[in-house]
Amino acid sequence: MQLVVTGATGFIASRLIGQALSKGYQVTALARDPDRVASRKSSRLQIEKWSIGDPLPAVMNADAILHLAAYIPAALTDAHQAAKCFEVNTNGALRVAMDAASQGAKRFVFFGSGQVYTPAPVPASETSPAFPVDRASYYLASKLSAEICLLAFGTANAMPVTVLRLASVYGPGMHGSGMVPTFIRALRSGRSVAIRDGGRYSVDLVFVDDVVSLALEAVKKEKAGVFNAGSGHGCTSLEAAQIIADVLGADPNLVNVDGERGNGSTTGFATLNVAKAAEQLGYSPRAFREGIEAWKAETGLADFRNGSAQG
Repeated sequence: MQLVVTGATGFIASRLIGQALSKGYQVTALARDPDRVASRKSSRLQIEKWSIGDPLPAVMNADAILHLAAYIPAALTDAHQAAKCFEVNTNGALRVAMDAASQGAKRFVFFGSGQVYTPAPVPASETSPAFPVDRASYYLASKLSAEICLLAFGTANAMPVTVLRLASVYGPGMHGSGMVPTFIRALRSGRSVAIRDGGRYSVDLVFVDDVVSLALEAVKKEKAGVFNAGSGHGCTSLEAAQIIADVLGADPNLVNVDGERGNGSTTGFATLNVAKAAEQLGYSPRAFREGIEAWKAETGLADFRNGSAQG
């Protein structure tokens, strides 16, 4: 199988390339900085310098283009960033699909966001309303509009498109900002963590290798359409901190809660219903504790990247 991966230096893409190579696939990695691509020693890996907006390199008859390159603005509430979000994440993705189709690529896999759903008390399925106005609206709207354009283009041009709506992905090699890395760094060093708002913030946390396995299975089984890629369970900030402390063997008293526990409505992002992926693609994501334990076994929970999350 011949795969093309954009945004090849990113967190998820790096794990995807490594897993694909381990399965014996041929991989063409496209990156703005080729020297930063991992797994460089494999004879089945070809690396090309490329940025969104550039013509796609020769990928004749590739089995799949897996598009992870994206623009994530540093200031998610800055309206001045909206134009670039749409230019890169929507128009850029569509341009990649058009170039890929012209070269005979068989499939297109787009990595979207599960945070586009309207907040609701029940897990969001692929047909739940999507209206991302609460957080990161310009970025999330650009990802959602890319889905619409890509699915329409794929249907009109007989190139099946798979959309994976990702929950909050964590695991080896992730960037050092965010809730999970912050908790890990503090608790590993014996420092306390302060959980705000009574620990009611909730998010669906999914281990990176589960997302990668789902993507490769979608290519293998030639499944098109939209699939949620989460754990299927919401995890509050308090629960996440307590699990990390337990796995690390840290003093549980280092986890401190600001505000009343359990009072008021839950805040955060929707939990994703993953029944469709489970039924059609055999998807079986691990629980957050299992993911943290797997990460600890692999690296000791000590490998974070610096810099932007843009691939």
